Amino acid sequence: MGGEPLATPPGFHFFVSTLILLTGMPLLIAQLVTAAFFSAFIVFPAYLISKKIWRSHSAGTLAAFFAAVSALSLEMISWGGYTNVISLALIVTLFYLFLKDLDQPSYINLLMGTMLFGSIILTHTFSLFVFFPIIIFYFASLFIGKARKLKEIKLLKPLRFFTISVALGIIVVSPWLLRVLNFYMGVSSEGVLLGGLEENKNLILANRTIIGIILSLVIVLIPTFLMLKASRKRYFDNWSLLLIAWFLVPLIMTQSHIFGVFVDYSRFMYFIDFPGILIISASLLYLFRLISIALRKTQRTKWSRVKKLVPAVFIASLFVFIVLSPWSIFPNEAMERVDFYTTIHGPEATAMEWIQNRIPESSVLVADHLYGWWLSGVGERTTLSAAGLEFLLYLHEIEVAKSAQLLLDTNYYIDNCLIQVREDGVHLSRHNPEFSIEARVGESFSVLNFQDSGLEFWYEIEGDETDDYPIPTLADMRIVQMPILMKDENSASLTTTFEDELFIVNKTLTVQRGVRFAELSYDIEVKDPRTNLYLNYLHIYTKEGYVIKEENLYPKMFGFYDTDQKVCGLVVFKGDLPAEIDQIKLEPLRVDLKYRYSWKRNINMRMLIGVFDAKDLSYPNEVEEMYHELAASPLETVTLDPLFTWNYVEMIEEYDVSYVVNRDKKAQAKFSKDPNLRRLFNNGNVTIFQAVR
Repeated sequence: MGGEPLATPPGFHFFVSTLILLTGMPLLIAQLVTAAFFSAFIVFPAYLISKKIWRSHSAGTLAAFFAAVSALSLEMISWGGYTNVISLALIVTLFYLFLKDLDQPSYINLLMGTMLFGSIILTHTFSLFVFFPIIIFYFASLFIGKARKLKEIKLLKPLRFFTISVALGIIVVSPWLLRVLNFYMGVSSEGVLLGGLEENKNLILANRTIIGIILSLVIVLIPTFLMLKASRKRYFDNWSLLLIAWFLVPLIMTQSHIFGVFVDYSRFMYFIDFPGILIISASLLYLFRLISIALRKTQRTKWSRVKKLVPAVFIASLFVFIVLSPWSIFPNEAMERVDFYTTIHGPEATAMEWIQNRIPESSVLVADHLYGWWLSGVGERTTLSAAGLEFLLYLHEIEVAKSAQLLLDTNYYIDNCLIQVREDGVHLSRHNPEFSIEARVGESFSVLNFQDSGLEFWYEIEGDETDDYPIPTLADMRIVQMPILMKDENSASLTTTFEDELFIVNKTLTVQRGVRFAELSYDIEVKDPRTNLYLNYLHIYTKEGYVIKEENLYPKMFGFYDTDQKVCGLVVFKGDLPAEIDQIKLEPLRVDLKYRYSWKRNINMRMLIGVFDAKDLSYPNEVEEMYHELAASPLETVTLDPLFTWNYVEMIEEYDVSYVVNRDKKAQAKFSKDPNLRRLFNNGNVTIFQAVR
């Protein structure tokens, strides 16, 4: 993320740089080769550890096979989790070295353990937040075993190995740790290390937590204990307890929000992958043995026939496990995942090359989430990426990502935690303004959408015999006053002035702190006394749903009910009232408001617009009751939540943004028509705009 301190662990960079130094291969190839090597290397410790725990060459071979076809490993490479791949390979190798040291303690094992632990710190420091809980749980299990006087439990050897390896590993990489200590202490005070950031923990709870499906994997431990008993002649010893801790701790950590630690659960799934492979290999081994025993005991079947059936049964069992196992993946599925995560195609590569050749290295760019990573890492340009907030850890990252998201979406944004308003200003009739609600945490749903082209002026000129007058819209008028956003802690107002030869229009949008309804007004002045503005059409665009009209009530109002998202919008009219309210069943769906006048010089189209969640309300009775209740006191203060305002010009100045890289064709016109941005590059898929200073 743009502006992040240089606290990124340098381990992966060291591996890649060394490979480039020795071979001279291109950077991208070196990165992929490094990640692929460590991902492929994991089949060796998979074989050795599985063979050691289950005491079977066959179990080791099966584990190596499932490690080779691991879906999660391929997915990590696909989305670019290269440091994750390496850190997991290092942890697996360290655990194998530990199991070896239990049988054959030596100083070589301690030396290698020190190097491996130091490499983990330098490669992916946050992996330690899973590694250490596994070790703590493991030692707690050993202490309990010792307390119960289990003969096969060894405590001093594991304690010796991990204490020395961890201590020496920290000392070896202490120069780097001291360099970044202040940074990590600072983010720790913000709650980062415990996932306590208020800005994204609700997003994680709403969008990234799964309880039932993942926790059901605990059932796997039951056959695991039985298989450990069969292979090791006991339920508990140093080896079996390590496997249990290795599998159980990441599994529990996927539900860390229960303990007040809010972290994306999928971060822990990758740590379950390897112990899951070890358990699957043993399961298939013992399934095959049970089938063989059953065939042998069948009296009607001759042993010679059994021998012929064994390979077929083995292959069939293996195929069933491949099909049913969540750890394996087929080639077509692998290609689908790779395609899903692929960001760089020909146009993106061309645009990035243009950026590297034409844009100064000191420039700050804004781009979408995935492409922003490439521009920052490979393009070597500071890039503010519009990343999903639930995936971020640092407070400054969340602030940057939210600003980048808004810049790529709109020009002005106001949020009082009850209603969200987006306004594109004068550069695009897309949402001018758009009124939304956060029906689900982190997801904004548009309820009512105004567009400048939707305000039409029907007029006649006295003494002019022409009957066919052009019908101008607000979007056709010239801007005599660019949008001005006035704000304080209690309210925010956005004002724009339009004018042509016949009319002057002042458009004002106001949002108050803690008030559910925003106010939108169009003050129209008829310049020529011979001009009669006899009709105004105002189009309000909606989605599929129901329009509820209350024309016999004062003040007049209408409501809209979104059948899909179960959210509602309510418009209460002040000032001049519309003569008709019609729902138009065309694409796009809309509500037409007709204002009728007769020789009126000053016209005030003023309305209060509110939104609310109706998931717990029945339609239409309870929804209509809510309409009446809210319309009775629309400007009542109902919360004390702060008012958030955002201005794209201020954001560009604050972050010193030099270029905006756009891949969203829907937002293309917003940037193209903006006088504050100048288009420099466009290849159809990627457009680059320069901020005009």
